[in-house]
Amino acid sequence: MKLLLCLLPATVLTLGATAAADMPPDAVAIDPDVHHVLIDNEHVRVFEARASHGATSPMHSHPPLVFISLGTARAKLTLPDGKDVIFDMTPGQVLWLPDGMQHSWQLLSGDLRVIAVEVKSAQAARSD
Repeated sequence: MKLLLCLLPATVLTLGATAAADMPPDAVAIDPDVHHVLIDNEHVRVFEARASHGATSPMHSHPPLVFISLGTARAKLTLPDGKDVIFDMTPGQVLWLPDGMQHSWQLLSGDLRVIAVEVKSAQAARSD
Protein backbone atom coordinates (compact mmCIF):
# COMPACT_ATOMS: atom_id res chain seq x y z
CA MET A 1 0.00 0.00 0.00
CA LYS A 2 2.87 2.38 0.80
CA LEU A 3 4.31 1.72 -2.65
CA LEU A 4 0.96 2.60 -4.22
CA LEU A 5 0.86 5.89 -2.30
CA CYS A 6 4.38 6.68 -3.49
CA LEU A 7 3.63 5.85 -7.13
CA LEU A 8 0.26 7.62 -7.28
CA PRO A 9 1.61 11.19 -7.23
CA ALA A 10 4.02 10.31 -10.04
CA THR A 11 1.15 8.81 -12.05
CA VAL A 12 -1.02 11.84 -11.44
CA LEU A 13 1.82 14.17 -12.41
CA THR A 14 2.60 12.31 -15.61
CA LEU A 15 -0.97 11.79 -16.78
CA GLY A 16 -2.22 15.23 -15.77
CA ALA A 17 0.11 17.30 -17.98
CA THR A 18 -0.99 18.46 -21.45
CA ALA A 19 -0.16 21.31 -23.78
CA ALA A 20 -1.15 24.79 -22.59
CA ALA A 21 -3.46 25.27 -25.59
CA ASP A 22 -5.52 22.30 -24.42
CA MET A 23 -5.86 23.52 -20.83
CA PRO A 24 -9.31 23.34 -19.23
CA PRO A 25 -10.53 26.38 -17.25
CA ASP A 26 -8.72 27.51 -14.11
CA ALA A 27 -9.87 25.76 -10.90
CA VAL A 28 -10.78 28.98 -9.09
CA ALA A 29 -12.75 30.30 -12.09
CA ILE A 30 -14.69 27.10 -12.83
CA ASP A 31 -15.34 25.97 -9.23
CA PRO A 32 -15.38 28.99 -6.89
CA ASP A 33 -17.58 27.20 -4.33
CA VAL A 34 -14.65 24.86 -3.55
CA HIS A 35 -11.53 26.90 -4.46
CA HIS A 36 -11.08 30.13 -2.44
CA VAL A 37 -8.15 32.47 -3.10
CA LEU A 38 -6.33 33.47 0.08
CA ILE A 39 -3.59 35.61 -1.49
CA ASP A 40 -2.64 36.55 -5.03
CA ASN A 41 0.45 38.62 -5.80
CA GLU A 42 3.25 38.72 -8.37
CA HIS A 43 4.97 35.67 -6.79
CA VAL A 44 2.22 33.23 -5.78
CA ARG A 45 -1.48 32.56 -5.75
CA VAL A 46 -2.54 30.61 -2.67
CA PHE A 47 -5.96 29.04 -2.45
CA GLU A 48 -7.79 26.74 -0.11
CA ALA A 49 -10.02 23.95 -1.41
CA ARG A 50 -12.75 22.57 0.85
CA ALA A 51 -15.44 20.02 0.10
CA SER A 52 -17.40 17.26 1.81
CA HIS A 53 -18.05 13.62 0.90
CA GLY A 54 -19.94 13.32 -2.38
CA ALA A 55 -18.81 16.68 -3.77
CA THR A 56 -17.66 16.89 -7.38
CA SER A 57 -15.62 19.38 -9.37
CA PRO A 58 -15.71 19.73 -13.19
CA MET A 59 -12.64 19.40 -15.43
CA HIS A 60 -10.22 22.19 -14.53
CA SER A 61 -6.53 23.02 -14.54
CA HIS A 62 -3.84 24.01 -12.08
CA PRO A 63 -0.49 25.59 -12.97
CA PRO A 64 2.69 24.37 -11.17
CA LEU A 65 1.91 24.22 -7.46
CA VAL A 66 2.72 22.94 -4.01
CA PHE A 67 -0.17 20.79 -2.73
CA ILE A 68 -0.65 20.57 1.06
CA SER A 69 -3.35 18.31 2.47
CA LEU A 70 -4.80 19.33 5.83
CA GLY A 71 -7.46 16.60 6.00
CA THR A 72 -8.09 12.96 5.27
CA ALA A 73 -9.98 12.22 2.07
CA ARG A 74 -10.21 9.87 -0.90
CA ALA A 75 -11.00 11.26 -4.33
CA LYS A 76 -11.50 9.78 -7.76
CA LEU A 77 -9.62 11.97 -10.22
CA THR A 78 -10.59 11.81 -13.88
CA LEU A 79 -7.78 12.91 -16.18
CA PRO A 80 -8.19 14.53 -19.62
CA ASP A 81 -7.68 11.17 -21.36
CA GLY A 82 -10.60 9.68 -19.39
CA LYS A 83 -8.46 7.58 -17.02
CA ASP A 84 -9.60 7.45 -13.40
CA VAL A 85 -7.09 7.52 -10.55
CA ILE A 86 -7.91 7.05 -6.86
CA PHE A 87 -6.03 9.62 -4.79
CA ASP A 88 -5.78 9.35 -0.98
CA MET A 89 -4.97 12.49 0.99
CA THR A 90 -3.67 12.57 4.55
CA PRO A 91 -2.91 15.47 6.89
CA GLY A 92 0.56 16.85 6.31
CA GLN A 93 0.93 15.33 2.84
CA VAL A 94 2.90 17.71 0.62
CA LEU A 95 3.45 17.32 -3.12
CA TRP A 96 5.24 19.47 -5.69
CA LEU A 97 3.39 19.35 -9.03
CA PRO A 98 5.90 21.00 -11.40
CA ASP A 99 3.75 20.51 -14.49
CA GLY A 100 0.49 21.55 -12.89
CA MET A 101 -2.48 19.31 -13.42
CA GLN A 102 -5.77 18.93 -15.24
CA HIS A 103 -8.56 16.82 -13.79
CA SER A 104 -12.10 16.59 -12.53
CA TRP A 105 -12.83 14.87 -9.25
CA GLN A 106 -15.41 13.22 -7.05
CA LEU A 107 -14.85 13.08 -3.29
CA LEU A 108 -15.42 9.44 -2.32
CA SER A 109 -14.81 9.79 1.43
CA GLY A 110 -13.64 12.20 4.09
CA ASP A 111 -13.53 15.97 3.97
CA LEU A 112 -11.26 17.68 1.48
CA ARG A 113 -9.13 20.46 2.93
CA VAL A 114 -6.16 21.47 0.82
CA ILE A 115 -3.91 24.50 0.59
CA ALA A 116 -2.35 25.02 -2.83
CA VAL A 117 0.50 27.41 -3.54
CA GLU A 118 0.78 28.21 -7.24
CA VAL A 119 4.30 29.42 -8.00
CA LYS A 120 4.20 32.06 -10.72
CA SER A 121 7.93 31.88 -11.51
CA ALA A 122 7.47 28.15 -12.26
CA GLN A 123 4.63 29.03 -14.64
CA ALA A 124 6.82 31.55 -16.45
CA ALA A 125 9.67 29.00 -16.72
CA ARG A 126 7.26 26.45 -18.26
CA SER A 127 6.16 28.86 -20.99
CA ASP A 128 9.73 29.84 -22.01
